[in-house]
Order: sequence, then structure tokens, then C-alpha cells
Amino acid sequence: MADYGFDGMIKVSFVPTIANLSAPTAVELTAGTPLEDVLTPDGLTISSDTANIDTSKLSSTYTSNIIGRSSFTLGIKYVRGSDAKQMALETALIKGANGYLVVRRDKVASIAWTAADKVEVYPCQVGEANPDSPAPNALQTVAIPLTNTAPPKTLTNRAVLA
Repeated sequence: MADYGFDGMIKVSFVPTIANLSAPTAVELTAGTPLEDVLTPDGLTISSDTANIDTSKLSSTYTSNIIGRSSFTLGIKYVRGSDAKQMALETALIKGANGYLVVRRDKVASIAWTAADKVEVYPCQVGEANPDSPAPNALQTVAIPLTNTAPPKTLTNRAVLA
């Protein structure tokens, strides 16, 4: 079995509208703002955390738990510039904008969204842009936090394009 790499194998878009979170369409995703060509190599942050619920009792001699709520930390980091793709990102991802961060893994990023693609879909709201500090010999980059606003379709429970 082959291992998966990252380079060139992740397609990411910020999509304004998706009618069915479990079965987005290629038309909906194509209408979004593509991000993979402007994000830094480490510019996609998706991490989850699962809380514990203590099930111990007064008579317990050890702590027992079951899983509780899950939460997600989402964000992007992009390179600023005057390219059309960079400008589209800055226009779409303004503070307070609502939409969906959609991620396809393990397929060449330049291939268009197609039916049967498995994707992660994170309903989100855009936070305040955070420009990085100036540095010599560096491109201008900006980090944008995204707040997860509803239960997502995750890597372990992906949506399938209709």
C-alpha cells in the first residue's frame, strides 16, 4: 500500500452556498473561491479536539470517561499579491463572511471537482485577517482564522459530490 503525500494533492475552496452538506455538487464547488494556488505550503489548518465526559462515581477507584463534544480549529494562511486568485481570496474571505471550507485530498489539485469526489466540508465564518510581521527575504503572508459554525463533514465522515 502506498503512503499519501501532500504536495499537489489537496484542492481547497471557500464556497458561499451548499444546499446539501452530504452531497455538494461540482457546480456549487466550482462557484467557490479556489485557495490551493495562494495558500502557503503549510497554510491549511484543520484540527479537531474531542472532549471527555467523566463517568466516574463516588465509589470509583479510577477515572472513567466517554467521548463528549468535538470542536474544530480552522484557518488558512495565504501569500498576498495582485494576482487575480489572490484578489479573489481577499474579496471572498472578509471578516464575518459565512460559507464552507471544502477540502479534497489524495487527488491532483488541478483536476476539477467531479461527481463521486470525497470531500471534507466545514461550515464556517471568517475571522479577522492577521498579517504576518515584516521580514527580510520573505513574501507577505496573512493568516485568517475560520470559526466552525455547524457540524462538518470530516476526514472520517466525508461528503460525496453528487
